[in-house]
Amino acid sequence: MTKTALMFGSIGVLVETSDLQRRAYNQAMSEAGLDWQWDEATYADLLTQTGGKERLAHLVAATGADLSQEAIDGIHARKTEIAGALMVSERVALRPGVAELARIAKERGMKLAFVTTTYQPNIDAVFAVAQDALSPQDFDHIASRDRIARGKPAPDAYLAALEALGIAPQDALAIEDTAISVMAAKRAGIEVVATPGALTAKQDFWQADLVVDQIGNGAVVDPRVLSMLE
Repeated sequence: MTKTALMFGSIGVLVETSDLQRRAYNQAMSEAGLDWQWDEATYADLLTQTGGKERLAHLVAATGADLSQEAIDGIHARKTEIAGALMVSERVALRPGVAELARIAKERGMKLAFVTTTYQPNIDAVFAVAQDALSPQDFDHIASRDRIARGKPAPDAYLAALEALGIAPQDALAIEDTAISVMAAKRAGIEVVATPGALTAKQDFWQADLVVDQIGNGAVVDPRVLSMLE
């Protein structure tokens, strides 16, 4: 059955920002007076859990630190601000094949959704660096953590996207970059292509229907990904 909707998941599907986010967290925690610094291995491990605030809360619980939810919210907000500025200053580009796959999907009359559970400022930063290659206007539905009761791996964001687009799970294909996010789409009954990022490549993507290093190369989309649209 030909798919009628293409769903890009987390911002890491569109842009490679894992290490940038890690550096932003470290700066935000340092500014807050915390003696916490995440190296690549630590942050890669933390990426097995979804949600920045949840990662910070996990660290608080693990260390027994006296940090209120208000303080966690403040650190996360500052991290988001730093990360957005870094995306722009470092001219982060869309991951290979993303713009071309979106173009092909639109040419085929498919609906596009951005089914992320990150917060709106992160979404705005992604589209700021994507510029004309991909814009909010290209999407028929955009989710965010502010509009979803439960983050991934709960299927809420995908279920909401299916309802908003008026389609059945079998009509959609999701693209995700972490094992937890793949799980969210699969729990909603949606087929998933996994494109791991730099710090998620070692995760176990056993639930994905297809795993590729990247969606495409330049203007050429991986034929295995295109076949999943059929």
